[in-house]
Amino acid sequence: MARAFLLEGSSMLPVFRPGGLAFVIDGRPSPGDCAVYSYKGRTLLHRVLRTTSRGAWLADDAGRLEPHLVPWKNVRGRATGDNFLARGLAGLVYSRCRRTFSRLLNV
Repeated sequence: MARAFLLEGSSMLPVFRPGGLAFVIDGRPSPGDCAVYSYKGRTLLHRVLRTTSRGAWLADDAGRLEPHLVPWKNVRGRATGDNFLARGLAGLVYSRCRRTFSRLLNV
C-alpha cells in the first residue's frame, strides 16, 4: 500500500523539495533509501544510513540532524521519488558526501 506525505523542510534538498509529495511504500528500507518515520511526536523523512535488527539509523542529507536509531515499529516505509538519489547506493554515497561537505563548510 502506498501513502502520500506532504513535505515541509529543506534538509533533504534536492532529492525531496518542500511542498512536494513523498509516496511511501510499506516495508523496511535499506541503507541509502529514504524513509518516513515517527520520531518524538513528528513525522519525518530522512536517509537510512544503516540498519540493525532493532531499527534503522537515520539522518538528514544536510547534516543538521545527528544520526539517530529509530525502532522498526516507528518506520512507516520507504519513500519513493523520481530522483535516483532517493534510494540505494547512489543515495548513500550522495548523503555521506553532502554531510561531510556541510560539516567542513561550517567549521
